[in-house]
Amino acid sequence: MTARERLVALRRLVLTVVVLRALCVGASVALLAVALGRVFALETDALLLVASFGVLAAALMLHRGWGARSLERVALWVEERHPSLRYALVTAAEAPASPDVERQALAAPWWDTERRTLLGALLLPVLTVVIAAALTLWVSGFVRDGARPMFQPGNATSRESKQASDPLAALRIAVQPPAYAGRAAQTLDDASNVEALIGSRLLVSGSGDATLVRAALDSSTVAVRSHESRWTLGITMPTRPALLRLRSMVKGGRERLVVLVPITDAAPAVTLLAPARDTTVRAAAGSLLLHARLRDDIGLRDASFEVIISSGQEETFTFRTTVLARTTLANRRDGELSARLSLDSLALKPGDVVQMRAVARDANDVTGPGVGSSETRALRVARAGEYDSVAVDAAPPGDPDGQVLSQRMLITLTEALVSRRRSIDRPTLLTEARRIAADQARLRKRVGDVVFQRTGGQPLGEEGDVDVPQGKLTPEQLLERARAAGTDAGSPMDVEGDETPILALNKPLLEAFNSMWDAGRALEQGEPAQALPPMRRALAAIERARQAERIYLRGRPSAVIVDVAHARLAGKEKGSTAVLGPRFTADPVARKRAESFARASALLATDRDAAADSLLVMRVGALGDSPPLAAVLDSAARVTRRGSPADVALAWLRVRRALGGVVLRRDSLPAWDGAP
Repeated sequence: MTARERLVALRRLVLTVVVLRALCVGASVALLAVALGRVFALETDALLLVASFGVLAAALMLHRGWGARSLERVALWVEERHPSLRYALVTAAEAPASPDVERQALAAPWWDTERRTLLGALLLPVLTVVIAAALTLWVSGFVRDGARPMFQPGNATSRESKQASDPLAALRIAVQPPAYAGRAAQTLDDASNVEALIGSRLLVSGSGDATLVRAALDSSTVAVRSHESRWTLGITMPTRPALLRLRSMVKGGRERLVVLVPITDAAPAVTLLAPARDTTVRAAAGSLLLHARLRDDIGLRDASFEVIISSGQEETFTFRTTVLARTTLANRRDGELSARLSLDSLALKPGDVVQMRAVARDANDVTGPGVGSSETRALRVARAGEYDSVAVDAAPPGDPDGQVLSQRMLITLTEALVSRRRSIDRPTLLTEARRIAADQARLRKRVGDVVFQRTGGQPLGEEGDVDVPQGKLTPEQLLERARAAGTDAGSPMDVEGDETPILALNKPLLEAFNSMWDAGRALEQGEPAQALPPMRRALAAIERARQAERIYLRGRPSAVIVDVAHARLAGKEKGSTAVLGPRFTADPVARKRAESFARASALLATDRDAAADSLLVMRVGALGDSPPLAAVLDSAARVTRRGSPADVALAWLRVRRALGGVVLRRDSLPAWDGAP
């Protein structure tokens, strides 16, 4: 081999050693960081962050040794360790060397010496990895055995002394669901909240003697027993939310609360897909398809169709019940049920009613079984006499005046006719204009009816009758008609000028009556443009008459106790402010919760655990009627035990908002003292 070939092989070995040393150093740093994290009881996220220092250390090692990629640098490194080469190896690395240079570069066996040096450089990193791995495994086994971390923040006592002094330090709850649920058992460590199906068996245990622990479920005492150097107690998940109280009897012992949240097994949900609606048939023959969809949160036991046939009429009825397609579903959560109902086999008679529904049952043998049913569909066989006659409610005769167009609509029709005047011939214009004139005459008659009925006379007849005024109606003619009807038209009243009551009440309608006459004459002559001004005057007069209507109540008006207009702004007192007390909510449950929250807030600054226990007690009461509030209380209790002061303050603020309280506004930010 030439000197250059030996140098290339050595460079390959150098790069391999650099990578292996970087990996060993990174692994050692990561393992030692994980071991220290387990000693100081760091969370999983913190452990991952600390272990990332190993990646950083490996990256630094690779950066330092990455210069070995250059063949010239490797040659200089060898020349530095073997001065006798006199730069012959560097010359051979740069270009093909002469025989003399090649002979001088291979004069000393430098390649064997450097290979042994590089392999020896791996010994210390590999030994470091082995020691770090052994230390990490030892620390992990030490913590896994149930020991409390030796250097947990805020705890300077040893693992053994802490467990001996507090039997509630490490709480373990094993949950065994009911057999029908088919779910696996689970174990919860240091849980303050247990959610399980009703009827689940809960085994609560901890380190220590059973004589040092007292337990109570709400107001009932629970027996505590010893088993293999641990205390244990067994309870069944109740049907309502409950609170398990555990009290340590050692000196300075504490109390722990565990909220038991029962999960109710819901009844199966059944949807009848066919038949889709109630049906009436002339004759019951053939078959009817029944199809239903079934669903349950845990598992279905069986399902079937129930059919009830009712026969008879008036006060005599008979009922028959039958079950179709009973199917075992073997704890499946979803399923479908189908069957065909033979109507011929039911021997239905006219007037019989067949009612059908799907029924499903779950496998709940604790509080059930739960039964779910679909909507009921009915199939009725019509009686023979139902099709002989048709019962139709008689409609009242139509109101002929209801077909009369309004004045605003007549104006719209006239304006449209004016805009089309140049595009139509004279006969068509006259026909449409006279049609509008006829509608205007009918509307004028209705206004005249209102006017003359107020004067005490009779309504007007049709156009052309003697009683219908031909032309405009003057005030004198209106008064004359009022006198003829026997109405006192001459007594003045407190209206404009010296007008009489008859004129005062009917003046706007009289103006509309006369303007409609002018509009009708113009339309009869085929001049719609000249009819628009009087039509608009008639509309304005009708609007004035509508706004002028007044209602006067009979009897004496009530006496005015305080003259507000006279007394307003007449006082001499400048006024003084008063301190208003807080208003309590009218809901007694909400007021009680607000008082409990105030007491818990007072404990927050001195005893976080007691404040968290108070929130758990409130959660038990809120589970029944306010699940969102219960969820907020549970989150706040967990944050209160282990969170930072800022997190605790925000969690308690969310509780206050969930309770419906008012957020306090301050001019400056308070200190982070843990209180909201």
